[in-house]
Amino acid sequence: MKKNNISKKVFILAVLSLSISQPSLAAKFKCWTNNEGVKECGTYVPAEFSQKRVETRGESGRVIEVEARAKTQTEIDEIKRLDELKKIEDAKIAEQKKKDEILLKTFTGERDINLLRDSKINVIEGIITVTNSNNNALNKKLAKLQKKAANIERRGKKPPARLLEDIKEIENRINKNKKSIVVKRKEQELIKTKFAEDLQRFQTLKNKKKKK
Repeated sequence: MKKNNISKKVFILAVLSLSISQPSLAAKFKCWTNNEGVKECGTYVPAEFSQKRVETRGESGRVIEVEARAKTQTEIDEIKRLDELKKIEDAKIAEQKKKDEILLKTFTGERDINLLRDSKINVIEGIITVTNSNNNALNKKLAKLQKKAANIERRGKKPPARLLEDIKEIENRINKNKKSIVVKRKEQELIKTKFAEDLQRFQTLKNKKKKK
């Protein structure tokens, strides 16, 4: 409390001093707080306090302009970080809005979404069916070649290199087809997930329109 009283007295004395010694300049003066927390005033701000908060006051002592103190590097970095987060959030909102517009323009109802989903899943199912059919044929061919190689070995001979290469090639094709089927099954699951999300979003957007 004592310190505050001293600060106020210093401030009043500074104003009076300006009014008496420099009447032509007293109409406008600047005030700042020094390193000891004491408010000082003058016609210009000393360089060492130029980064602090500065008040410009009129003849009556009323504040007519305030210059905020310079921000610290930590504050500047935080402002930049928050600006970047806002940009990212704004971009997400804009992207979602774009997706919503496409969704509403593409489908007139939930039935359309389900039909397109089923269509895409069925196309992949057709590919899987064909791949399985090919593997069945390859498995039969492989069995014949393996039997042939086994008969040759039973006679104490070594199967021809070409025969062994054919067996290896068919085994590779079968394994490749199996991996392809696994990938296609995953594609079907992704389609189901995506369309489930689209359907839920579509319902949300339609409900919002009804409430309006």
